[in-house]
Amino acid sequence: MADLRPQQMIFVTEYLKNGNNATQAAIAAGYSETTAHVQGSRMLKNDKIQQFLNKTEQNLNRDLRTMFTEDAVKAYNVLLEIMNDPLAPHKDRLVAARDLLDRAGYKPVEKVVTDVTMKSKLEDFFS
Repeated sequence: MADLRPQQMIFVTEYLKNGNNATQAAIAAGYSETTAHVQGSRMLKNDKIQQFLNKTEQNLNRDLRTMFTEDAVKAYNVLLEIMNDPLAPHKDRLVAARDLLDRAGYKPVEKVVTDVTMKSKLEDFFS
């Protein structure tokens, strides 16, 4: 990955920061506004840039997962505290308990309603 020029590395960083807009990334990397769309497209086709982009995205995703995992543990502990707090209002304790069960995969089955009149209309149609 060290084969990239600094301008190309800036392009990749800016591309990820601005929501994958190659033109804006090229401008931020120092290319002319009039040719930025061409330069951005050209850079995205470069194999070395694609490899660097993919590796950078993987690292970002890994770091975000780590960060959110830590936050998820904190959120779980907050919900658990509320649910187990005898001084908390019953409504809050119930909401915390539902949220914990939902996140653990114990979401209640949703009610399904069938239109019986449609069934009888179909029977009339096929009679």
